Amino acid sequence: SAELPEGRYTEGPAQLGCQTEYLNCRAISEHRIELRGAYQLSVAAEAAKEQPVLTSLAEAGVEQRTAVLAGCLCTAAEERTATAEDTVDLPGAGESVLDISGSAVEGETSLQPGQISYRGKLRMQLCYRPAGGELAGRTRDIPVTMTMELPGALETDTPVVWVEVLSAALSAADAGDPVLNVTWKLHAELWRAANCTAVADAYSTLCQTQLDRVRWQYSGPARLIAETAAAAVSDDLPDTAAEVKGCFVSLGAPGLVADADGKTVRPGGKGTAHLLCADERGELSCCDKVFAWQADTRLPGPPEAYLAHLCAAAAEVHAGRQGNQMKVELGVNVSGAVFPLCRADTVDAVTLGDPLPSPSAGPALTLYFAQEGEAVFEIAKTHHARVREVAAANRMELAAGQSAADLKAKAGCLLIPAAL
Repeated sequence: SAELPEGRYTEGPAQLGCQTEYLNCRAISEHRIELRGAYQLSVAAEAAKEQPVLTSLAEAGVEQRTAVLAGCLCTAAEERTATAEDTVDLPGAGESVLDISGSAVEGETSLQPGQISYRGKLRMQLCYRPAGGELAGRTRDIPVTMTMELPGALETDTPVVWVEVLSAALSAADAGDPVLNVTWKLHAELWRAANCTAVADAYSTLCQTQLDRVRWQYSGPARLIAETAAAAVSDDLPDTAAEVKGCFVSLGAPGLVADADGKTVRPGGKGTAHLLCADERGELSCCDKVFAWQADTRLPGPPEAYLAHLCAAAAEVHAGRQGNQMKVELGVNVSGAVFPLCRADTVDAVTLGDPLPSPSAGPALTLYFAQEGEAVFEIAKTHHARVREVAAANRMELAAGQSAADLKAKAGCLLIPAAL
């Protein structure tokens, strides 16, 4: 367990990652071994802060410019554990199964009101050694389906789904091939578009104004990720006569990794390849090599500009020897979603000050030479004029649904009427 700082956190599962630091094994007897090691656990939980939003201003000759904060909210998050089984046709009697691992492939998700359905495959890989033989492997695809209740789910929501293989066991059958039992977990999140109109800027045509601002940070529309990243690791063998017999791979928590140019990021992470090597006497030893992987999807900006909900699993691991070096090639199935973190400044409060000089004391009309693309709202604000009157005096046309505060000026002379 890990203690989180005090605060308000959003509902749903935390993002968990675990990476083995080291693992030692020694034989105690013919029937028992002792394992000792250490692992690094990382936990990420989303914190939320409630803040009232100023959506409109009125009276005191106030002119305002509004902005739409277009983001998304996690409306539901559930996970459920299930089991699946299939038979495995191993080549003969007397084999020793050393490891069973797997990951999800070819998944499809559909939404119905109040529930989510998943259909996919678990690709399981068995490493075994036949009696008196060499290490060998076998792959088995197990189809799985699940329908899970998600209260409030809408067909227009964006689902973020990933599957985690928890454990696997092989048991003998009364007749026929052994049965492979797999325990797996479906993680599902639903994200829904959420828009909010807020006052982005304001001023008064009658008196001085002072604005208090608030900084917002919120999740933007999801970028779904579902791809296989290629990874490889090579190094000198611990023994020049060693022979690579097999390889297991463990992955750390996936995230976003900055590219060398510092301008883009990609889903990525680190892993460890555990190679089983045999010496000249046939005795096996394990050699660990750390490697890094990155997906092809590129996103602009630094890692801290995004919120990543990702899951990664190793698939299609191939290990061998080239000269005096070991070489491991594998695919990393990475799935989930990446959310851009949007930021915006809006008006939190307006304080009215001293009255402005009476318009009758100055000109009723001012000429202003505008730059191309200059905001009409900023021009009117500088002259304490009404935005709609500036637009009308200069015959600026509004598009359907457009506000005068959003207009851009063309290069040339503008008429600025005094706010009478």
